[in-house]
Amino acid sequence: MYTQHESPVRIMLYIFLLYSFAGLSIASNTSDRLPFLWESAPSSLADYPLISNCTFDQNECRLIDPWIYLNRLGLYKILINITSPLMPFCSTSNIGNILFGLPSQFSWQFTSNRLYTNGTQQISDDSWWASANYYLSVIPFLAAVDAGLIRQGTFELIKHGNFCSSIAECYQQIPEAMLRWREFFSNLSQPNYCQTDKVDGRVIDRCYLSPMWTAHVASLEYGLPLIASKVARLPSVNEQRFGLGWANVVGFIARSRESTNLTNTNLYQSEFFPQRLLTDDDHPPNCPDLSPTVNQALELLLEIKPSWYPELMTLWKPATCNYESRLDAQLVLQTVTVSKTKAAEYYSEAVAKSHLYPCDQ
Repeated sequence: MYTQHESPVRIMLYIFLLYSFAGLSIASNTSDRLPFLWESAPSSLADYPLISNCTFDQNECRLIDPWIYLNRLGLYKILINITSPLMPFCSTSNIGNILFGLPSQFSWQFTSNRLYTNGTQQISDDSWWASANYYLSVIPFLAAVDAGLIRQGTFELIKHGNFCSSIAECYQQIPEAMLRWREFFSNLSQPNYCQTDKVDGRVIDRCYLSPMWTAHVASLEYGLPLIASKVARLPSVNEQRFGLGWANVVGFIARSRESTNLTNTNLYQSEFFPQRLLTDDDHPPNCPDLSPTVNQALELLLEIKPSWYPELMTLWKPATCNYESRLDAQLVLQTVTVSKTKAAEYYSEAVAKSHLYPCDQ
């Protein structure tokens, strides 16, 4: 429960401020920047090494090591290339693909050394960040293969530790995430999926963002407990709190169904994410080598206690229960860095619309 200094109103302000991570009004000239080394990543299975005597096939197959940065980045690139033509709002460019949030986050983890690559491309399975990302890269990729979206030949994933490395094995280890991602990709592959005269915001919200975010949250909800022991291997208490805090915040952003296209992801990532691992000597907002916006975001995120998140979600659900309320919730995201008072007004509007319009089933 909250103390007298931690009222629900004040805690809601924390949500508003945390959601400035996803603010869309940030000026930036990096909005269309591709993930690091994107052009060098494999574009199809044919770009991976060809081997013989494969484990599951006597013939030749492509060998993928998801613990090498470019190999894992290539899984994302294949998904982006294959799914963009299936998303009507990506008709002119891949940049609008809502899956771009995944490789962009992975790229940030690499450049900030959260994958423990230490100047190489070899990802360490000691890294909590890399391990969490496994369930947001390999799982979607295998689910897309299972859904019939990727038909470029046979391949084999090199197995590391206890991480599943085949469709059958991943259905055993993390079935809910596999099912949710397969559902997302199966929907895209249907020629008459969500057929409508006009692909507007409501259609994108319902047909694309909703199943994508459901799958994303499932990867974290069921994947993070499998790697819980690796939290202690993060280099500082501050980094531990930051990582677990961000994992919780993702659930709130999912409720608002923010679009994770390349532009949106780059905007908040460049402004609010630390480009290095945190140490125990860091005391935001007084980290001189971090920008003012990163300092502010870290200060807010580190102030939130883990026990607050369930009650915060209870407060946020009414603001995101239907499309109309989510529009106001997204205005919260866009105005909070300018005016907390205005953001609170939009939050009240969002809650009111949860009563005026039917909530989603």
